[in-house]
Amino acid sequence: MTAMLPAGLVIASLAAVDDPGAAAVDVAYAGARVSVLLTRRGSSIAAFINRCPHAGYPLQCADGRVVVQAGRYIVCGAHGASFEIETGACAGGPCNGEGLTRIPITVRDATVFTA
Repeated sequence: MTAMLPAGLVIASLAAVDDPGAAAVDVAYAGARVSVLLTRRGSSIAAFINRCPHAGYPLQCADGRVVVQAGRYIVCGAHGASFEIETGACAGGPCNGEGLTRIPITVRDATVFTA
């Protein structure tokens, strides 16, 4: 179910994500919750399925924080794999070249929606 979400679902407001930064948010869909990683760097906003391709864990730390290193990389809280904040591409560590699964989005009135 998490590979594709239908268009028009509210993910979060832009205010929920620091610039630069990332936040894990739950999106309600088909009676379930889908964990989405929303990232922001300047005017670049992106969304990804919140699952590290290395081991399948969510990317945030146990306390809910998403680590963003040098304003450019998301760092998996479990094993330290790192991903480019804007593209989700593997930037190093145990992700071995596998990037994050991107979710198409659109931004309207400071709110992020699935596209």
